[in-house]
Amino acid sequence: MGHGPHRPYVSRRQFVQRTAAVGIAAGAGPFLWQQPGYSAATPVEQIHGQLGQDASREAAFSWMTPGPVRRPFVQIGGERVRAETMQYAGYPGYFHHARVDRLLPDTRYRYAVGHQGEVRSTKAVWRTGPRPGKAFTFTAFGDQGTDVPDPTNIQDFDPLTLQTITHQQPPFQASLNRDLAYSMNPAFHVIVGDTSYANGDQAIWDEWFRGIEKMARTMPWMPCLGNHEIEAAGGLGGFTIPGLGGGDDDSWGPLGYDSYRTRFALPENDDKDWEGNWYRFRYGSVEFISIDNNDVNTEVTANIGYSEGRQERWVKRTLRRAAKDPDVDFIIVLMHQAAFSSGLHGSDPGVRKAWFRLFAKYGVDLVIQGHDHHYERTHLMERAKVVESAEDGHYTSDVGTMYIVSGNGGGVQRGEGLFGGGDFTASIQAMEVGTVKVEVVPDTGRGTKRLVLGEYSATRGGAPIEEGIVIERSLDRGERSSRATEEPEAAASRLVLPSEDPVGPLHETTGGVAALGMGAASTAAPGTTWTRGSGDEEVTELREQRRSDVRRVLRDQR
Repeated sequence: MGHGPHRPYVSRRQFVQRTAAVGIAAGAGPFLWQQPGYSAATPVEQIHGQLGQDASREAAFSWMTPGPVRRPFVQIGGERVRAETMQYAGYPGYFHHARVDRLLPDTRYRYAVGHQGEVRSTKAVWRTGPRPGKAFTFTAFGDQGTDVPDPTNIQDFDPLTLQTITHQQPPFQASLNRDLAYSMNPAFHVIVGDTSYANGDQAIWDEWFRGIEKMARTMPWMPCLGNHEIEAAGGLGGFTIPGLGGGDDDSWGPLGYDSYRTRFALPENDDKDWEGNWYRFRYGSVEFISIDNNDVNTEVTANIGYSEGRQERWVKRTLRRAAKDPDVDFIIVLMHQAAFSSGLHGSDPGVRKAWFRLFAKYGVDLVIQGHDHHYERTHLMERAKVVESAEDGHYTSDVGTMYIVSGNGGGVQRGEGLFGGGDFTASIQAMEVGTVKVEVVPDTGRGTKRLVLGEYSATRGGAPIEEGIVIERSLDRGERSSRATEEPEAAASRLVLPSEDPVGPLHETTGGVAALGMGAASTAAPGTTWTRGSGDEEVTELREQRRSDVRRVLRDQR
C-alpha cells in the first residue's frame, strides 16, 4: 500500500532528463552518477544475496556498478563464477548477478565480488540452508521504504488511502526496523512487497538497497511484488490518477516492474516472460512460495490479469508438489494484498477468489501479507471460516491457515483503528512499527512440529507486541491432499561450483535498536468483517476525499 518516502511519480523520461541536467545527484550516493569507462577501479555497491530454489545448495549474488565493467564475478569457495550483466532503459548503472549451485548444505562460505580479475568488495559470509529436519528462524515485514528526514514530507499518494506524516508515527522508522530484524540473527528475511517506495525515482531504489546491504549480504532478503513495485505512467502504486498521463517511454517497463526484476536475481519459475514475478524456494523442511497479487486483486487495477492465469496454474502445481513431498513440514506463502485485513484496504475479494480453495486444499500453514500498515493476526482459517480460535495463542488443529498482516515495516497508518478487528482477528496492533519473527521447529520430540511466532516493536527496542503464538501440527499429519499427484521438479541451476571452502565461526553481529518508548499492544474484540468494495458509506466518502487530496498534492508539486 502506501506510505513511504514519496515524491510524486518520476517517469523514465523525467529521470533521464534530470540526471543529464544535474550530472551528480547529491542524495544518490557517491558512485551512481559518475560514469567511468571499463576500469578495474570501478566501485561496486548494493551487494546482496538471494536464496535459490534449493537453499541448501543454490544461491545468487547481486551487485551494481556505476559504469560498465568486463568479466564481473563472485569469488566463493575458492572459485570464481562469472556474473550476468543487466541494465534497464533509463537507468545509468549496471547490475550483475552470479548464480551458484552445488554448494554444501548448512555450510558457511566466504565470498566477494569483483571484475576484470580484481576483487572489489570486502569479504562477506554466506550460509547455505540446512537439510530437512533442522530448526531455523526467519523474520518478516512489508511496506518498508526509506527514512524520511523531513517530517513535513507528504508520505502517501495512494488515491484510496492518502496519508500524511500526521497520520503516521514520526519519525519514519525504516532503518530502525531493519536493525531490529538484523539483531534477531535470522537465517533470512522476507519483505512482502512495497519495498522501496521509489515511485519511479531510481535514486530511492539505490538508497533502499544501500540501506539493507549490511544485512542482505549475509542474511538474504526474499521479496514479493507489491503495488508500489508498479512504476508505470498514469498513476501511483498501480492506482490510476486522473490527469496524470504519460506514454510508453514514461513507464519503467510494460508492467512497471523493470527496477524490481533487474535488481533482484530470484529463483526461476520456468516462465521466461515473467521470471521473478512469482517463485518458490525450499529452506530446510519449509516450502516458501512468493506470489504477485497485483495479478489477481480487485483493488489495484494496473496489472490485473496480466499473467492470463499462468501464475495461478503455477501456484497450483507448486502447492500440489509440496503437499505430496514427505520432506515438507510446512508451507508458507508470501504475498502483498491481503486475504484478511481489518485495515483501510481490507480483505481483497480477488485475492480470496484466487487462493482460498488452493490454500485449503493443499494445506498452507501460514500466509504473510502486507499492504495495510499495521500488524494483525488471524485465527486458523479454512477459506473464510474460523477453524480454531485459541485464547492462549496455542493452535493444535492439523487443518487451517493463519494469516498475518505485517505492513508496519516502516510506518503505521490510521493508528486510531478505523475498522477495528474482524471475526477472523485474533490480535491487532496499529500503533507500532515492528518485525515478525518465526521459529520453525520440525520436531518437538513429542510427536509434533511447530511454528512459533512473535511480533516485536522497533520503536520500543524490540519489546514484544505479542509472542509465543504456536501453530502445532502432528508429525504424522499425513498427505495434505489425497488428490495431490507427482510432477517432475524444475531443472537445477546449470552453473557448477567445483570446490567448496567452508569458513570457521565468525563474530556475531547485532543491530543497534534504540528504545524510544511507544504504546503497548492491543487485542481487538471481534467485529464486523470489512471487505474492500463493500459499499460502506464512510469508506466511499473517505476515498473520494482522498482522490481530491491526491489531485491537489500533485498540482502543488508541479
